[in-house]
Amino acid sequence: MDGWLWPMAGCHLIMVLAAYLYARRQGDAIQGATEALIVFLMPVAGFVLVVGARIIKGIKPFQCHIDPHKLMNQNNVFTNMISYDENVIPLHDTYLVDDVSAKRKVFLDAVKQNVLENPRVLKMATYDQDREIAYYAVSMISGHIEELENKISKVEGKLLQDKDNMELQREYAYLLKDYLEQEFVDNITKKNRTEQYVALLDRLLQAYPDEVEFLQEKIRKEIILENYTKAQEACESFQQAYPDREEPYLEYIKLYFHMRQPAKMEEKLNELKAIPGELSLHALELVRYWGGISHG
Repeated sequence: MDGWLWPMAGCHLIMVLAAYLYARRQGDAIQGATEALIVFLMPVAGFVLVVGARIIKGIKPFQCHIDPHKLMNQNNVFTNMISYDENVIPLHDTYLVDDVSAKRKVFLDAVKQNVLENPRVLKMATYDQDREIAYYAVSMISGHIEELENKISKVEGKLLQDKDNMELQREYAYLLKDYLEQEFVDNITKKNRTEQYVALLDRLLQAYPDEVEFLQEKIRKEIILENYTKAQEACESFQQAYPDREEPYLEYIKLYFHMRQPAKMEEKLNELKAIPGELSLHALELVRYWGGISHG
């Protein structure tokens, strides 16, 4: 009997190792350790149990497929923490899916629904290890940029015929803003479009001097173009028009940060703290973060 002990122990250890390595190869280290433990504690029977469970799991009727289209309009949390709410599959949830094929399907369905809702996640997807997901993400971004370029071209054509149409100019401004927010536009094109956008904002501000959004956009884009004098002039106009609002001071702080002028930043921070009313959470965070600026 003793002559069979070591060969049997060796076979047992081989089965334990095989169970672990197979599950580990599938990308699940925890499941591999669990199955290896079952095989170790239940010699032969444990191995048969694990192999049988794997075979049953592989049979089509027993597979658990995620079908997003059947799960719409449900406010539940499903397997792998994928939630579906009000006909929208949250794009970031696709990164919680372990199974490659399920992740790919859910991502593709999600990205079709809210591709523009979370551009950061879409950009992250372009570097995904799954080539199909990465390719699809790049295609969606490229397609959106191309669609924007077509829309911009059409509006530009209409403005050639009706350059004083302010509604068209507003539409043109929103399209350019969207276009400039795209990550994969080349730098030269982005700079040229930014200059066009700023010139357009100047015209719009003449027609709509109280449009805060246009004024903020002008300041931010002048900073990007490093036109600091023009940005400062816009900040001055902004503060004069709205001395009791936090937005002008926040734009000033951004400007002086880019100009590397900590003393002026601190001056505007103190003015921001002195305005009447409660500050927004964003403004409070800035005050706390930059509260002790060094003049060095």
